[in-house]
Amino acid sequence: MNDGKHFATGEFDAPKHDGRSERIAQKRAKRRRRKARFGKIPGWVYKVILILALSVVGMLLWFNRQNLAPANIAEWVQDRVVGIGVGDGFPQKFSGSVEAKNFLSVNQELVMVSDTDLTVYNGTAKVLASRQHSFSEPVMKVNGSRTLIYNLGGTGYQLESRSKTLQKKNTAENIFAGALAGNGRYAFVTQVEGYCGKLTAYKPDGKELFHYWFADYYPTAVALNADGTRAAVTAISAQDGGLTSAIYLLDFSSKEPVQPFAAYTENMMLDVYWSSDGTVTAIGDKMTAIINTTTQTKVNYDYQGMQLTAYTVDSGNTALSLTPYDSASSSRLVVLDGGGKERANISVPGAVRSVSIYGDTVTALADGKLYAYSAADGAAVGTADAGSDAKAVAQSTESRAYVLGISELRSVEIG
Repeated sequence: MNDGKHFATGEFDAPKHDGRSERIAQKRAKRRRRKARFGKIPGWVYKVILILALSVVGMLLWFNRQNLAPANIAEWVQDRVVGIGVGDGFPQKFSGSVEAKNFLSVNQELVMVSDTDLTVYNGTAKVLASRQHSFSEPVMKVNGSRTLIYNLGGTGYQLESRSKTLQKKNTAENIFAGALAGNGRYAFVTQVEGYCGKLTAYKPDGKELFHYWFADYYPTAVALNADGTRAAVTAISAQDGGLTSAIYLLDFSSKEPVQPFAAYTENMMLDVYWSSDGTVTAIGDKMTAIINTTTQTKVNYDYQGMQLTAYTVDSGNTALSLTPYDSASSSRLVVLDGGGKERANISVPGAVRSVSIYGDTVTALADGKLYAYSAADGAAVGTADAGSDAKAVAQSTESRAYVLGISELRSVEIG
């Protein structure tokens, strides 16, 4: 009896096992064991990850809160639109006169101020900005996409973005020096009756943020930290029949009188920089001081009697061109790190008149030629012809540099 049920009575083949099937089975077993071991992650782990992620995002937003303001975002968009397009390429002719101090490369763009105009080019020589000024002694300070131009010894100044003029005003007193922070804050040291000088810091909208009067030293240069909340000021005074220079570190949250952080005899402080790593570098005619503002320590680099012919500071690295005397046949190119230690000490043929740093490459302009070296060990990287009329060099990358001629701008590959 089969109760109406039918069963297959034919033979069936048992599955065949080969090496490949066994390997597949072993892999599947491993995956099952792995899932059993790690597959169930406790819910609290996800919560911790989420909290950490939100904390990081919140911290980034907090530190960049000023740059994320609607006005700054709109400016950023406008600047990007202005930067779209391709130019005719270098070389480019220009009219007027340009000083070496008013010729820089920032974010691979060329920024320069002549005796009549501010002009910004991209790497293809497309003009990103062109604004006139009426200053007899223009000085420019560049930070990011903004440029501050002021009239040295006068009262006029302009704050420019790529797309428009942000501020065009006059100070109450004549300007000794100026500085620009990355978030658009700026500052001037000015002449003031009854004191040696005055520092005034401004918000990006031109409203006064902070001021400080100097009673003992005449200020000569100023630099701002990244967020425009502190300033480094170099100053000079005649004491006991000799020249004395001082470096002030000012905190805008404090209104208390400040004593100089450091003072030096017979050393004229020429310029000062505040790098993003918190390092303050004060360039003097006989020595350079590098200050760690976090540890409140300093290192002095003495030129050992040599003459300073050119200098620059970028990302905490300092390049100094030194020569034993005016008509020397070679120069010394010294690169210092953020701690004031020598990274490289290089012999350069000829008289160096301009230096530039980009990344790990330092370039010197001497007698119409560019000489590029490793900033880490001084090894030669390459040379290039800059032109017999070359006045200044500004690296745009580690292998390319802009060159300022008498009436021509060039982009030169160094190799």
